Amino acid sequence: MSKTILTKKILYWYDNNKRELPWRKKNSQIKREYYTLVSEFMLQQTQVTTVIPYFNNFIKNIPNLTALSKINESKLLKYWEGLGYYSRVKNLKKTANIVKKNFNGRLPSTIDELKLLPGIGDYTACAIMAIAFNKSFIPLDGNIERVIKRLLNLKPISQVSKENLTKQKKILGTSIRASDYAQALMELGALICKPKNPLCFKCPVKRNCKSFRNNDFEIVKDKKKKLINFIN
Repeated sequence: MSKTILTKKILYWYDNNKRELPWRKKNSQIKREYYTLVSEFMLQQTQVTTVIPYFNNFIKNIPNLTALSKINESKLLKYWEGLGYYSRVKNLKKTANIVKKNFNGRLPSTIDELKLLPGIGDYTACAIMAIAFNKSFIPLDGNIERVIKRLLNLKPISQVSKENLTKQKKILGTSIRASDYAQALMELGALICKPKNPLCFKCPVKRNCKSFRNNDFEIVKDKKKKLINFIN
């Protein structure tokens, strides 16, 4: 199966099975950038079902980057209360202040500039580039890493390292629908290619999956694992 066919199959599955999440709603580009920024910060170390009500309340009370940059910290922490990892929301406000001051209130659209902002590492920068700006980046969260590991049946520690997975993600190909494709891959990992008991009978690319052919679904983790996003 070619990369193009693989990509089309995953996108077709996504179009027919994706969850309706509040940050995925069609919005103006400005709102898309803001919603992506907020949701990606919230999703660090936190599951989607937990994040949804917090995201909705946060957006209701802090509807844009300007409001975020101006809100006092005590109110801000109140809207985040219960999500934990409070350094995330403090970095989120710092980022809002920098973006207002240095980028005319709009998120920078290059990955190098994004990674200079507080709380934004390689994964979050790639996610923003793909989801908010429709650029051909594939952010390696835990879900996408798992899809790659199973497609290639990667087992040795050297094969499941972040460095090797970064190289191997080229097997996923690219799409002009980069925003949808990044989210489709996350969704595939979250809903189908689960850590345990994957739902292979529903998987759009099982015929191209070495783990499926080998009936071997155990996931080997990189012992040097760092902070990831949990989209499940």
